[in-house]
Amino acid sequence: MMTGKTQPKHSILLVDDEPEILFSIKGLLRREFNLYTAESGAEALELLRQHPIHVVMTDQRMPEMTGVELMGKVKNEYPDAIRMVFTGYADIKAVIDAINKGGLFRYITKPWDPDELVEVLREAATEYDRLVERRRLLTDLHDHVEQGQRYAERMLGQSPDLDAEGLNRFNENATQLLSRLQSQR
Repeated sequence: MMTGKTQPKHSILLVDDEPEILFSIKGLLRREFNLYTAESGAEALELLRQHPIHVVMTDQRMPEMTGVELMGKVKNEYPDAIRMVFTGYADIKAVIDAINKGGLFRYITKPWDPDELVEVLREAATEYDRLVERRRLLTDLHDHVEQGQRYAERMLGQSPDLDAEGLNRFNENATQLLSRLQSQR
């Protein structure tokens, strides 16, 4: 559904201990995305505390905190943020760790094709939107079922000649559904 309004740019956090890499990527992406840069994992976590970030893309090999370690922290503290790691080294253990511990959306190798990188970041932003909408939909559904449950309880209390068995069955099903929805949030 098009409303004619332009959507705000997605916020992307780029993390690399090499300022030249950050400068290069920033030049490539600045028109399409709202960019933040960090030269360390600690700096990245501080930026995440200060700004709503949709996608985090980090180098794997950095001093003090690897990309995998950073992604593990991001996954725990900011689970909606889409996580990506890039590296110039073909380290299969790092790839496996990044996927298993950091719940990665993608793993990218350097050097990358600029057009492919932009496309992957667009896909990541779309995935972020999908996850946020799913969470919103689950919350709305949860609220709607709770409202229906309260309505059914009021109806039972006001009209004993109603189909009490049907309303009680509705309430039981609603309780089970609410429990399932709660676990999906």
